[in-house]
Amino acid sequence: MIINKIKLENIRSYLNQEINFPGGSVLLSGDIGSGKSTVLLAAEFALFGLEKGMGQGLLRNGKENGSVELHFDLEGKDVVIKRILKRSEKSVKQDSGYILINGKREEGTATELKAKILELLNYPKDYLTKGKGLLYKYTVYTPQEEMKRILLESKEDRLHVLRKIFDIDKYKRIQENCTLFLKHLRSEARIYEERLEEYEDKITEKENKEKELREIKSIFNSVQEELDNIKHKARESRDKIENFESKIRIFNEIKNELSLVNNNYEHLLREKNKNEDKLRILKNEIKDFKEENFENVKTAVQNKINFLHNALNENEAKLTDIRNRISVFNSNQMNANYIKNKIKNIDECPTCYQKVTSEYKERIFKAQDEKILEFKKEAEYLINLEMECFEIVNNNKKEIEDLRKKLMEIEAGRIRQENILKKKEEIIEFEDNLENIKEKLFGLLNQKEELNKKIQENTSLEETFRKAKMEYEEISNEEKNVEIKKTEVNEKIKFFNEIVNKLNFEIERLNALKIKLDKLKNIETWLDKHFSNLMNAIEKSIMYKLYNDFNELFKKWFAIIIDNENLKVELDEEFTPKIIQSDYDINYTDLSGGEKTAVALAYRLSLNQVLNNLAGEIKTKDLLILDEPTDGFSSEQLDRVRVVLDELNMKQIIIVSHEAKIESFVDKVLKFQKKEHVSEVF
Repeated sequence: MIINKIKLENIRSYLNQEINFPGGSVLLSGDIGSGKSTVLLAAEFALFGLEKGMGQGLLRNGKENGSVELHFDLEGKDVVIKRILKRSEKSVKQDSGYILINGKREEGTATELKAKILELLNYPKDYLTKGKGLLYKYTVYTPQEEMKRILLESKEDRLHVLRKIFDIDKYKRIQENCTLFLKHLRSEARIYEERLEEYEDKITEKENKEKELREIKSIFNSVQEELDNIKHKARESRDKIENFESKIRIFNEIKNELSLVNNNYEHLLREKNKNEDKLRILKNEIKDFKEENFENVKTAVQNKINFLHNALNENEAKLTDIRNRISVFNSNQMNANYIKNKIKNIDECPTCYQKVTSEYKERIFKAQDEKILEFKKEAEYLINLEMECFEIVNNNKKEIEDLRKKLMEIEAGRIRQENILKKKEEIIEFEDNLENIKEKLFGLLNQKEELNKKIQENTSLEETFRKAKMEYEEISNEEKNVEIKKTEVNEKIKFFNEIVNKLNFEIERLNALKIKLDKLKNIETWLDKHFSNLMNAIEKSIMYKLYNDFNELFKKWFAIIIDNENLKVELDEEFTPKIIQSDYDINYTDLSGGEKTAVALAYRLSLNQVLNNLAGEIKTKDLLILDEPTDGFSSEQLDRVRVVLDELNMKQIIIVSHEAKIESFVDKVLKFQKKEHVSEVF
């Protein structure tokens, strides 16, 4: 991993700053408080998010929002990650951000971004729930003061931190969990042992119940034999009844047939009497009948009606003509009166405008009066003629009506004659039916005699059938009682079977418990005698290997930084620095400031290399950040830092320091300054 660039917006003393990082060694130079360490904290925040309580100190005072955007190269991949801070009423929290990998953007929450970074850096997945960037902190960037604090802690606290850093605290957790699990196994084993105390009692109870079950099954076999015998008797009795039922069915069919014959006989007898009565009535109705020829009379009357109809039509036409002529004469008379009235009141001709004289009017009046007189005479004649014609028409209508009534009487007589002729035919039919009925009645009488004879022959059959049914009912009741007895015994068998099955199940369960108990005992023995010791041995082996590697590196780096044969260092078994001066052990607190810094830097570099080797293929091995690593160093010690950098041979080393001498042996220097509470880089 190589850091290329970082962009800060409203982060501590920065408003809006972009800082580019080259490869090789880079010095962040500036006065104390100029904003150098802020850049390193911002880079850590961009990678792993906020630590608890860190937000308030990272977001610039008075600002509601801030962000960090980190650009870095990871094995040829161009990676950009951006995290955003947002101020709420009570605290500063992270907002969603994003990550760009070769230009492909992926949004994510704070936790999702951290998981993605751990995946990219190839950090163990359990670091997602451990402290923010714990591995990063001790392989890439550890502030010098924090390293000094670790050296001054108690050996228990220091070992706890180192165990966590080396990820070997899991062996201690395994042993603690093993102790808890052993406690659980022993508790469960005691429960199994208590439950197995009833094992022998269950075996004895099962044997007793099986004995009782065998006795009940013997009783069941006896009852079954008795039931089979009764069922055989019941079948014989049922077959006997079925034979009787067949005969009874035939007997009942005979009785039903006799009943049907009696009904038919009674019906035919009633029908015979009814036909005789009807025949007598019909003969009385035709007793005085004489046949007549109604068709000739009817034809003569109809011809006369037709003749009168023709005369009536002629007279009605004549009457209509007279009435029309009378109407014309009346109209002419009215027209003459109209002319008279019109001339009477005219003094001047409306056409020629000549004066109309009285002589002219008199002439007109006279001519019209003569016409009126002539019209009256003619009308009187026509009126007399109309009356004569009207009387003739009425006489014609009356004659036609009388003839029609006569025609209806003739038709009624014809219909009566037809009815009488039909009755004659009915008489013949009734007489034939009576003969058929008499023959059928004779046949039914013979059939009745034969059926009564058959019934007399089978009078004892019903009594025999009744006795057979009573016998069958007695056998059936006996069969039911034995069936009930069998059911009761069978229920006992089921009951005892259930008990035995339940006991078998409980015994099998107890056998399974015995197997489980044996397995638990074996597991308990293996965990207690072997596994726990194995974990302890593995932990000691790993710790011993780490101790040796750490100790050799610690002595190496200290010897490079402090060129003094009389002052040497090594680690004790608790990873505590042991300082030896002229073959005498001295306290860390008795060292000078530069010597303390040298011990801390050597410890820091050794821890870095041990962790990088231990963590395998993590992708931050090429990056090292040293924050104030030379605090209190003499000029000679500062010169030896050059040797340290050469010896490290890393692709990118970022050093934070206000020592000007370091500028002479780094590849690039970034200058920091603060003006009016705002940091700048140039």
